[in-house]
Amino acid sequence: MSAYGFRPETFRFLEELAVNNTRDWFEAHKTDYQRFIKEPADAVCERLADSLSRLSRHVLTSKQFRMNRDLRFSKDKTPYNTHIRMAFWPNGAAFQGKDAQPPSFFLSVESDHVRTGTGCMQFSRPVLGTYLQRLETQAGEDIERLIGQLTDAGFDLSEPDLAKPPRGFPANHPCKDLARHKGLAVWCDLQDIGAVQGPGGHKAIAEAMEPALPLWRWLMSLHAAQS
Repeated sequence: MSAYGFRPETFRFLEELAVNNTRDWFEAHKTDYQRFIKEPADAVCERLADSLSRLSRHVLTSKQFRMNRDLRFSKDKTPYNTHIRMAFWPNGAAFQGKDAQPPSFFLSVESDHVRTGTGCMQFSRPVLGTYLQRLETQAGEDIERLIGQLTDAGFDLSEPDLAKPPRGFPANHPCKDLARHKGLAVWCDLQDIGAVQGPGGHKAIAEAMEPALPLWRWLMSLHAAQS
């Protein structure tokens, strides 16, 4: 049954892991991890990639991020993440850390809620240039209106990266606040974890992401301008 999607035990495992974040506890519960985390996440990732591919009309590639934390440069030495995270982006597009991120869909499964995201965490240098150029034109009003619609619908806009617009961008421009972003994404929390459980849970997640598709397509147009 676990292969069909998340279960109540999935969220219970994440909650217990947060309290018992040690290798000894994890190893003692390895079977539960496989049944309630690994197998359901694999199933959801595959089905959600298919659903988002149909919605976006692009073939999407997916990635699940590891539960093991990278402790090399972290003061926090707890060994495991207490969430399940996935990303989905167009097949063949570059996804290279902070240097080049295509428009993507994100999923974070926490112990008490599910968080979805749509956008680019950080633009590549050429895409950032195109983004700023478009903000100065009529297209800037289009994306500002679109983001306003999404925030009115309950989405949160990613925090700006800069305290003020970059050098060369008009300081009194109507889109000056958007110019402070080096990436652009919107986020939405699903508090009803029951809605994402069972064999149809991936559909509920895709439906939560669907309103952000116009933003995703707008960002795709930025990347298309570089090809």
